[in-house]
Amino acid sequence: MNYLDFFASVIKSITSLAWPVAVVVSVWIFRNDLRPLLPRMRFRHKDTEFSFRLDEVEKVVESLPAITESAPATPEEISNFERIARASPRSALLEMRREIEDVLKKHAEAQGYKTNWMTSPRAILRRLRERDDINSTAASLLDEVLTLGNVAAHDTNAVFSFEDAMRYRSVVDHAIRILDEPHPARTETDVLAPSGRTL
Repeated sequence: MNYLDFFASVIKSITSLAWPVAVVVSVWIFRNDLRPLLPRMRFRHKDTEFSFRLDEVEKVVESLPAITESAPATPEEISNFERIARASPRSALLEMRREIEDVLKKHAEAQGYKTNWMTSPRAILRRLRERDDINSTAASLLDEVLTLGNVAAHDTNAVFSFEDAMRYRSVVDHAIRILDEPHPARTETDVLAPSGRTL
């Protein structure tokens, strides 16, 4: 190796280190400006993001067969929900979460199960599925809807938009309509089975 090759390799090494050095120097220079922004930065896996899960649930809803349209929400209900969603998307999401939980409990009670305020929606869903009182499609969709609602309820760092709230409402409405559909595997005598089963 002659001196020209040596200097060429040194220059190549310096240029390959230039951008990391520039990043470190930039961070050092602007450290006081960057420090207040650090708590707001969230590096999260894509699968845990609310919008990603919502995209996946919407794909499932689109793939489902058409269902009987129940009574649509009144203009007043929609207007009230939109007002809440614009003021606080998280509050709107929690409102829809509470609605799906109430509908799920009423559905379980209609099937003869006794529930109370301590019974978790997941436990209700699991029991309905075990007893074949709800079809697997409805169970899967409801499970995802409950998961999304839990993100809104428990992830204090998550930020939601008006569009997120409106999309979630649409998915919840669809899940409720599926829940209201008669179970194809059950007959009328099955529906009239003795009550008193406890969750």
